Amino acid sequence: MNSSDTPDQSVVDFNRALTRVAGDESMLRELAQIFLQESPNWLDQLEEAINEGEANGAFRAAHDIKGSTEVFCAESAAQAAKTIERMGRQGELEGADEALGALKAELVWVRNALEQYLEAGQG
Repeated sequence: MNSSDTPDQSVVDFNRALTRVAGDESMLRELAQIFLQESPNWLDQLEEAINEGEANGAFRAAHDIKGSTEVFCAESAAQAAKTIERMGRQGELEGADEALGALKAELVWVRNALEQYLEAGQG
């Protein structure tokens, strides 16, 4: 893997993430695959909860996304999810649409980094 193939370390910190799974790269790859498969569903659930004004549902979905992004040390995405999680916990979703937009943008970067990571391991 040369430097142009290296996923953006500012989005996902793979070294720290590997530490979180006790150095088990196959586990990290499996978690990345699960994230890529499930994150669109989590986002759909979150968006639906926000659109319906369902604070508890928004809290739960944002909490799941936050935890998943924290596994990969994707700090910006985790912070974006945490913002919505806090809104849901407080029962106040005013501004959640903007926060959702920010989270979606961050998750595009995370997904791209994870896809690069998985592709690089297949070569």
